Amino acid sequence: MPVDPIDIDQQKRETLEEIRWRREYLRKLDGLREEQSRALTAEYVWNKILLRREKGEHAIPTDGYWWDEWAGPFRRSNVYCIAGYQGTGKTTLAINLTWPMAKRGVKVWNYCLELTADETFEVVAGHVLGKATIGELDEAAAYAEIQPSGYLFFEPERDFSWKKHIDIIQKTVRKDGIDVVVIDNFSYLTSVDKNSYETERVAAKALKGLAQELEIPIIVIAHLRKPDRDDSEPKPTAHSVLGSGAITQIASDVFILHHPLEDSETNSRQPVGYILSGKPRWTLGGKRYVRFDGSRRRYSTATAEEYRGKYSAGGVRRKAFQE
Repeated sequence: MPVDPIDIDQQKRETLEEIRWRREYLRKLDGLREEQSRALTAEYVWNKILLRREKGEHAIPTDGYWWDEWAGPFRRSNVYCIAGYQGTGKTTLAINLTWPMAKRGVKVWNYCLELTADETFEVVAGHVLGKATIGELDEAAAYAEIQPSGYLFFEPERDFSWKKHIDIIQKTVRKDGIDVVVIDNFSYLTSVDKNSYETERVAAKALKGLAQELEIPIIVIAHLRKPDRDDSEPKPTAHSVLGSGAITQIASDVFILHHPLEDSETNSRQPVGYILSGKPRWTLGGKRYVRFDGSRRRYSTATAEEYRGKYSAGGVRRKAFQE
């Protein structure tokens, strides 16, 4: 069942207090590390556990009851991957999951390499206001909501190397105290003229190291390999992710978002699809059926029957999709 409405102002105060304690936790953790050998004893691990409990360190929930009870909150020090075919709504899903965090005061940095900052703002604004398209008055209303939140944007300046991007992310996370980073997307980050597979491995390792060092979750968006035919998309798995597979290897979970094509000519997709937890480390994994409401840029739960296309939202018989 959906969570009960809460006092947003009270929630923000609690979140800001949590962030203040987090800064103190990281400072003390650095001191604890400096006193230890690289070959750590159980005493160090136990002291770290006690310190984390004392400072209130815990995973970051999305406040999306359907996600948190299925996939769990985003654990610190972990990398997560959201992958899907083009047009399945990966960026929108990431915003759906992270906007509630930012609304509570968590610093969420959308490091989007595909869109300019104002284009990313437009997508976020559509979700905030529940509108597929927004006008000038809508932009002002969305700004009033987003500005006091913890949601932060990135402006792609030029064709930086992957090392430069990693350096920017690393320095900014340290300087601005970022709590969650969304990288959209991994292919843009690691795009090189040659040795792309090796670049992906090194970049993925660097992101994992950053997540572990600063104890933040990093959410990486990735593409799936292009199907052989435009009118056919095979059901994807974690092995379908484009590239060397480096990002799936270091990720704690790989979420495959799939909305089957309805019309290959217009690239329109069935609104009911599924998310497959393809590499669960902290949860049981499995499949969750979801509905994407394009008019409001929102995701909600659906059923296997709806995915198979037996019924449309209005109860009209639809063409069946085979599982």
